[in-house]
Amino acid sequence: MNAVEILKIIWSLIVIQLAVQIYALVDLIRRGKTRNLNLTVWLVIILFGEILGSIIYFIIGRSED
Repeated sequence: MNAVEILKIIWSLIVIQLAVQIYALVDLIRRGKTRNLNLTVWLVIILFGEILGSIIYFIIGRSED
């Protein structure tokens, strides 16, 4: 595996991470409410928690409506 192949894999992971974060942020803003914490706390968790923060939002924080 050479450097170009490794960079392709890394860029793919970065794009996936950004897509999940953007989807989580749009979902958070559209819903306007969450299950456990307030909107600002979830915003910080999604932004600074990267992929894990977004996944945690979808599992724990997303409102049921």
